[in-house]
Amino acid sequence: MAPQIAPEAPSADETAWRLYMELRERPCRTRALKLTNWLREDHVVHPKALERALRLWALAGAAMVVSRRRNLHPPTGGIE
Repeated sequence: MAPQIAPEAPSADETAWRLYMELRERPCRTRALKLTNWLREDHVVHPKALERALRLWALAGAAMVVSRRRNLHPPTGGIE
């Protein structure tokens, strides 16, 4: 019989991302409380993980804006 391996618990970054995206996509009091309770569980690690998740979300949004602008105004190859 093969030993059973317990699944890994999600990292703080994964949890922060999931909780934030759930709250962003379907805002409600319950999801807000889940996020705030999770933040209180570890005052050092969890806020930093949420900060990284928010930074990732912001950078992804900025990359989409830049990509759209480049598609609307493709580079001319130096000929202007």
